[in-house]
Amino acid sequence: MNNKNVVLLGGSNSVMVNGLQKGLREGIAKYNQDKNRTYNLEFYNFALGGTASIQRLYEIVRNRDIIRNSELILCESNVNDTVAHTWEKEYLSLNIIYRNLNWLYQELSFYKKILILILPNSNQIINNIHRLLCKKYNFNLIDMDIYYKKYLLNEFNLDYLHPFPFVSRILGKNIIHNIKLFKTNEISMINDNPNFKIITPRQMENCCKNIFVQVIKNSVFKEEIYFMQENNLLRFRDNCIDFRPIAIHLWNDNGFNKNWTECRLNTSGVIIKNNFNYIIKDGGCFNTVMEIHDIDFLITNKTYVEYCGKNIPRKEYHHNAVTWSIDSKFLNKVGLIAFLLASQEGNYYTTEEIDFEALANESIEIPKEYNFNHLIPPVELYKEIIDEYCTVMDPVKLAPLQKQISALTQEKQDLQNKFQNELNSLPVKKQHLELTNLEQDLIIKKLESKKLAKSLGLKMSIINPRITFIQANSAKARIQNHLSYKLGQALITNSKSILGYIRMPYVLSYIKDKHQLEQKAYEEKIKENPNLALPPLETYPDYNEALKEKECFTYKLGEAFIKAGKNWYRGGVYQIYIQRCA
Repeated sequence: MNNKNVVLLGGSNSVMVNGLQKGLREGIAKYNQDKNRTYNLEFYNFALGGTASIQRLYEIVRNRDIIRNSELILCESNVNDTVAHTWEKEYLSLNIIYRNLNWLYQELSFYKKILILILPNSNQIINNIHRLLCKKYNFNLIDMDIYYKKYLLNEFNLDYLHPFPFVSRILGKNIIHNIKLFKTNEISMINDNPNFKIITPRQMENCCKNIFVQVIKNSVFKEEIYFMQENNLLRFRDNCIDFRPIAIHLWNDNGFNKNWTECRLNTSGVIIKNNFNYIIKDGGCFNTVMEIHDIDFLITNKTYVEYCGKNIPRKEYHHNAVTWSIDSKFLNKVGLIAFLLASQEGNYYTTEEIDFEALANESIEIPKEYNFNHLIPPVELYKEIIDEYCTVMDPVKLAPLQKQISALTQEKQDLQNKFQNELNSLPVKKQHLELTNLEQDLIIKKLESKKLAKSLGLKMSIINPRITFIQANSAKARIQNHLSYKLGQALITNSKSILGYIRMPYVLSYIKDKHQLEQKAYEEKIKENPNLALPPLETYPDYNEALKEKECFTYKLGEAFIKAGKNWYRGGVYQIYIQRCA
């Protein structure tokens, strides 16, 4: 029994293991078990993630024998075309996308059954280019974008680039189950595409003979790669002269299994140059096929290819090779697989003027016999089922989290209440009132000092230390202005709380320094005006009472502190207070 092929051309949506390709494989396995079949189906997946329509054309050119024996060719690229066009740095022009799609669709038109899949995508310009070409070439079409918009399913996706794999998997099964119903392309036309040619490094002149060659394969791909480094050089042979490079196939490998972000940041590139111009194409650590944006570059007999470092300015970029980032790293080699070339002769080099904005708003009707949207699974029903399930299960799943949130909220409220209660407690209020009173006393004393200074004709400034005036007729007040009394009073006051004990050394030091400054200022004023000297204590009427004040606990405690000398800051101050209280 003969075999016929089912060929899949696409991007990451066609590569996903549990998605479209799995559904096609399962459908083919079931088909091949049918006893009434007249041939077996064999599956070929030439899809490659992160690549646009030029990669589909590249795979057709290098796999013509397989594609020629195909029963069905399934192709999708509208999502990847949109990424290439809308990515800020890459920004592949609509003219190049239109040119590449025309080349691709015309190449497909010379084979039997073609099925185009338009995935959910917001860019209606690119979607309508695909629809327009489907209608032109009488291709079978499954338009998931229209379906998703009709049923408001645009947010019901794995992400903004990928439908859910289970939806694509069911679609794949439906496609194979209905493979005999797809229409063949019944138009006759002349192929006026350019002559496409794939050139590998093996087909080029190796000017150095020391390029490292390695065959790399994984579960999906197998490629012969030329790893070019600095000083390696290749030249296009004469059979490539006057051809245009339109795509390049790279596969870089840094020897590590990196995540997607790191693979995009680890890059290297090749430079294609002749006497007139140059093109630089960089690739990340991916197997990738990239468009060449420069449509005017021609290969001459002196067109060379070599490894390109980071110092040469880039003219074009790719979203999977983030060379512009400060976090990017340049590898010391680049893995080159092949070039896709196009001859000068052919269509769409001088593209007719197209109003792409008008095209976006155009309603393109696909003939009924080519419209296979009925094969799309009932996604709106799946969404309804999932929504109902979530309505029931979300509260159940959220209940433990909500309980934790409630407990934490209550704990937070309890702490806030406790803190507020402490702030509102009598001791705290008392401290606030004492601080307020001290502040008010300080303000009053400042005002009294300024008033007294003004009456005595003294100038007060922030530079000169403040003079402390005592009542002229009070010996007791003078005793209380002695350093011993001040220190004793501070010792007693600050011993009433833990905070007081902690700040006591600083308070005592401040009192001592301030007293010395006041005494010095007083002595200087006496020198200037001896009439300001205070009379002897014996002349005051309360002299005897003042003597009693000098014998009080407060005064004696201050005296003991002064005698302790330098030992106050080593804990002596606390020992003195304890001894005097014993």
